[in-house]
Amino acid sequence: MRNICALLVLLFAFRFASARDSEKSLQEWIGDPSQGTFQGTIRLSGKTHGDYHRGYRCPSYEAATFVVSIVEKAHLHEKTPKTLRATLLRSLAGQSCEPAAAGQYRPLQLGNASQIDNGPEAGEEWTALRVQAPDGAEIGLVYDASIYAIDD
Repeated sequence: MRNICALLVLLFAFRFASARDSEKSLQEWIGDPSQGTFQGTIRLSGKTHGDYHRGYRCPSYEAATFVVSIVEKAHLHEKTPKTLRATLLRSLAGQSCEPAAAGQYRPLQLGNASQIDNGPEAGEEWTALRVQAPDGAEIGLVYDASIYAIDD
């Protein structure tokens, strides 16, 4: 019984420290202007950026993290940007993620990230986020946080 109590205390302490570290990394991410954040929000125009949108609204944070994890795993066998982006777009559709509407999105939780290298000084940095959407709903967002994805 004593060992179980000690284990529970350790698990609680680890969970508390992980949540605190996660919140710290979210605040650092939001505070880094290279992520495309401004005053704690992400502004999306809803327009197409090249052949994709800078942000995709997913029904949940879990759906957004799943999409980004598929791109991460695709790096093991796929190398071309075109193939990786096709994997991203298929995964988005499979998780019912759609282009995000124009507006301000407030990041609430930072998830995983995966990059697609498009060559010298060009790339995409897909980040999974839990956000508050302009309509007030908490949703998942798959967001291109790269400095190359200018969203006017």
